[in-house]
Amino acid sequence: MNYYVIAAGIVAGVAMGAASVYWIHRGVGTGWIVLGAAGVGIGCTMVLTAVALVFTGLDHFMVVHVVYLVLVVGIPLAGAIVLAFGRPCPLIITALCFVSFAAIPAGVYATHIEPFWLRTDAVQLAVDGIGEGIRIGVIADLQTTSIGSYENEAIDRLISLEPDIVVFPGDLHQIETGQFDERAPEFTRLVQRLVDTVPVVYLVNGHSDTVSDLWRITDGTGARVLDNEIDTFEINGAAIHLAGVSLNGRDYEPAARQVVERLAGSELAGVRILLAHEPDAVELLNGTTVDLLVSGHTHGGQVSIPFFGPPITASSVPRHVAAGGLHELHGTPVYVSTGVGRERGNAPQVRFGVRPSIGIIDLVVDE
Repeated sequence: MNYYVIAAGIVAGVAMGAASVYWIHRGVGTGWIVLGAAGVGIGCTMVLTAVALVFTGLDHFMVVHVVYLVLVVGIPLAGAIVLAFGRPCPLIITALCFVSFAAIPAGVYATHIEPFWLRTDAVQLAVDGIGEGIRIGVIADLQTTSIGSYENEAIDRLISLEPDIVVFPGDLHQIETGQFDERAPEFTRLVQRLVDTVPVVYLVNGHSDTVSDLWRITDGTGARVLDNEIDTFEINGAAIHLAGVSLNGRDYEPAARQVVERLAGSELAGVRILLAHEPDAVELLNGTTVDLLVSGHTHGGQVSIPFFGPPITASSVPRHVAAGGLHELHGTPVYVSTGVGRERGNAPQVRFGVRPSIGIIDLVVDE
């Protein structure tokens, strides 16, 4: 389908450009030409999207992908056609054609540069119950079909930061149907390389992986998959109670709420951490609190508009929280990773204004 959406962008661009050239040569007014070209572009996008949805079924990622390709391929192509064949061209239309070319570098940046411009997101959180600092490494949403140099770089960078604990809040992979047996060993080697340096590694599932997938990937590595359960261990002399909740389709299982209730219970002394794929898991607390919720899922919106933030987050938490980083919701500190990877499948694999990241959360003594 990726070839289809590229073709769709080209078809829309040719249609807009050809229509504009025709109207210019017919002496139609400038305003009508601009409105007409916009109408042709919108019409083409709607038709091409409808055709795509016949093959994919209802898929909002496909809709976004077609629109994106029309914007970064179709409109600049239309501008080039008008400049080449629309002479004499009204000044305002000439200016708009040159403006349309700005979409080309923006598309190149969003597709080929920012998605691989990995950063480290380091935050501090003061907590009770520890005598010295504890460093938590977060690596969320690799969401890749295979392990390559980029994913290995993310692991190398995380290892170099010497975390005491590493957590994967879901979407470790997005392996295509029928290729799991072939690809899974790559992910096993990745996890093993991390465990060899940081022995305390925990995972929960997301939307693109399952608990059984993760069990197979982590088998024999020493990493632990938490399936609606709490694990208690000691780091730097402090008791850590780490609860991991599982997604079943789009929702958390009823067992997840019971686990969270136990975690938030006052009988547990020490640091209480909830690991969940979505930041929406804060709702499981139902008015109670824990010391930290670690999540991913949103990719920071993957696209962020200056002074507005991400228009789409696939989350019910406030936009500024879903955009990533450490925030407080209903009395609970919530860390949302912007993720290492990006949405696959029929989605446009882009990032704009939301760089991928590995997370470092330093728990410090609350003085």
